[in-house]
Amino acid sequence: MNEDLKNSIAQIARLLPFKMLRGSYRYPPFLPFYHVVSDEKLPYINSYRVRTAAEFEKELDYLLRYFDPVSLENIIEKPDNRKMHLSFDDGLEECYSIIAPILKRKGIPATFFVSPGFVDNKKLFHRFKRSILEADGVLERGGKKYFFYEEVELDKLAAKHGIDFPHYEPYMSMEQLSSLHNDGFLIGGHSMAHPEMWKLSEDEQLRHVSDTMQWLEEHFHPEMKAFAFPFTDDGLLQPFFARLKKSGIVDATFGTSGLKPDSESMNYQRVPVELRNWSVQKTLHFEYFYYFVRSLTGKNEVKH
Repeated sequence: MNEDLKNSIAQIARLLPFKMLRGSYRYPPFLPFYHVVSDEKLPYINSYRVRTAAEFEKELDYLLRYFDPVSLENIIEKPDNRKMHLSFDDGLEECYSIIAPILKRKGIPATFFVSPGFVDNKKLFHRFKRSILEADGVLERGGKKYFFYEEVELDKLAAKHGIDFPHYEPYMSMEQLSSLHNDGFLIGGHSMAHPEMWKLSEDEQLRHVSDTMQWLEEHFHPEMKAFAFPFTDDGLLQPFFARLKKSGIVDATFGTSGLKPDSESMNYQRVPVELRNWSVQKTLHFEYFYYFVRSLTGKNEVKH
């Protein structure tokens, strides 16, 4: 579906009271996710709209009108369409300095999905490198994507133009992650270094999950072993999930396809809040209305 049609559906959905949209219909768990909140422009992010702290608080207040914030374990073990669980991807420093204090003040549980390869700023996400080069005019915005395995090309371009990638330190430290863990937040896995999973072999896909979850177990011993696939779970097939289940290394995995059920019982779909220049209210109404319409034709399930 193209963006114009989605926007038209969203405009119609906004006219409907949310309580009516949700009704008594059996919806999947509501799992909205963000990446970062900042009052400053972040030069390494240009693929989604970053909320200010005030905007983020306003959106949380709106969600709290309709949902009870619960732990990830609670929402999976006792699903209810009046519960929600927030999560945040990539382990950016603002998760510790801006987001967590707001969540603690409002009593909202959350999961922070992190990539061990980025913790303590040991490495920089290849998409961030591309965004920095675009901001400096080295690359044209909207040009070549540069996948995980092409990262060396970005490094060569940076060196050629005197751009210092190590200068940028966007990620949380191990000390900050430990503090979040001690405050009761769940730390989940997001792959070792955020590759496009659909570009990897099945063995490589499993290795990224296994290595990440082993790192989490060594450092945090999480009560729930959760893994959010980087970018998307598109292209991950049933044999992969069968091997993942058999391994026992994760309790639940997460995609990014919005409010949809999944053909794999261990895999849950989250709602990307930042993807379009929409308010959380517009996103919420769209997701529930679109789910209901697609359910009438039986085409709203994500299949692997």
